[in-house]
Amino acid sequence: MTPDSMANEVEEQKLLLKQYLGQYYYAKMKKKQLEARLRTFRENMLGTKGMQYSPVPRSQTNSVGDGPATQVIRAMEIEDRIESQKAEMAKTMLNVMKIMDFLPTDSTERSILEYRHIDCLSWKQVCKEANMTRTPCNKYYNAGIDKLLTYKKKYSQFYRNSPPPKNPQSLEIA
Repeated sequence: MTPDSMANEVEEQKLLLKQYLGQYYYAKMKKKQLEARLRTFRENMLGTKGMQYSPVPRSQTNSVGDGPATQVIRAMEIEDRIESQKAEMAKTMLNVMKIMDFLPTDSTERSILEYRHIDCLSWKQVCKEANMTRTPCNKYYNAGIDKLLTYKKKYSQFYRNSPPPKNPQSLEIA
């Protein structure tokens, strides 16, 4: 292997690890999306009216539409999805925490990685929590990623069982 191809392979492994660590973030965002959808759906349901009576007789139609019963069923389906997403969140959080356990509990690298991938903080918030500027935070973050890559063989069983998220482009990478 040439040095360039080895460097590319290491960078690819770092990217995959960052995506893997970001799986909890993606599960959390999916849950928020479902909750927002349910909220919007319920707000729209409030506008649904029951039978409207009119003193003027009209022709009866056999129209089938989105009545209140159908809307309640849809709301229940969304609630079921939210519950399954909560279970997915718990599973992905455990996966990420298992990887983090390879770093010393009192290390700055682990703290930065936990702020970022478990607490789902923005980089600005990470810097505030760590009482550092962005540059040292990035250095500790990348050092933590490098340390985790040295333990790759040990945690590869976890990594293989849980694929990285489907949308890695939206993951903010240091």
